[in-house]
Amino acid sequence: MNPLSPPAELRPYQLEIVQAVTDSVYGRRGLTFSVEIARQGGKNELSAWLQMQLLMAMHDLPLNIVKCAPTFSPQAAISLRRLCDRLDDAGLAGRYDVEDGHIVRLNRARAVFLSAEPGANVVGNTAHLLLEIDEAQDIGMEKFDRDFKPMAAVANATTVLYGTPWHEDSLLETVKRSNLELEQSDGIKRHFRYDWRQVAAFNPDYLAYVDGERARLGEDHPVFRTQYALLPVRGGGGFLSEEQLLVIEGRHPRRRVPETGKTYVGGLDLGGEGTGVADQTVLTIAEVLDAPLTAVAGDPAVAVVQHYAWTGLGANTLIPRVAAIARD
Repeated sequence: MNPLSPPAELRPYQLEIVQAVTDSVYGRRGLTFSVEIARQGGKNELSAWLQMQLLMAMHDLPLNIVKCAPTFSPQAAISLRRLCDRLDDAGLAGRYDVEDGHIVRLNRARAVFLSAEPGANVVGNTAHLLLEIDEAQDIGMEKFDRDFKPMAAVANATTVLYGTPWHEDSLLETVKRSNLELEQSDGIKRHFRYDWRQVAAFNPDYLAYVDGERARLGEDHPVFRTQYALLPVRGGGGFLSEEQLLVIEGRHPRRRVPETGKTYVGGLDLGGEGTGVADQTVLTIAEVLDAPLTAVAGDPAVAVVQHYAWTGLGANTLIPRVAAIARD
């Protein structure tokens, strides 16, 4: 039984998530939920309200909520400030403390905000009540499985992953697929999805803005598809459609060494030091062609002849490799 009632200002789709999550928390069911809400649809407000409710309900117990984001600053820090704002609105200003810059404590209960960056040292934290993963599509699967999910083990805490679609191998998509399969087997709703149309039904200004973005970008633009329509990008994460890829596909061979007398250019896309595809650093080598391939006079043209990709390498290892390829 929930000790607190949700505020009237939460929208129906937010209330549906609140009900499911709090039933799992107070019933100690330890369920894992995935939540997709169109950008600016109230996901962070929902999260802050859940945190406030649990802190108020459990304030006399030494229990933790843990929330992580792809970065501490600004993402996790924004969530921390939002929780403080909600506590102030509830008349609790001066009755809670912010400790070490990343913990909000109300009496004995705490909300701990952490970074999920690959190198962040977070092991040792415990989520007794709730484990929240913000922008889960941008967090590595290995980081979640190794460092964060075990935090819920001690008290069988409920886990909620928030985000918007990206590619099919992301953490959010993986958990979403699992949740939909579980729903088929036991009937318990674990995945919640509310696109821009469902959000706009409660906010005319939001409707006007997103209609403008749809007209400006087009419905197939990766930003509109992922952030508002909650659809994955086409081609497994690329920014080009299948038709566009066919147009630019060449018939020339790969080259591992330069041809004498040819001019080459390179483009470097720097990744991080994680282990996922999104963290790869990619170097593309192209030959500058003498004759343009396009119909527009004077357009430059290149023929891509080689790609190199590295995953999880630090700058000290990566830079000499890139330099060697550019030199040789």
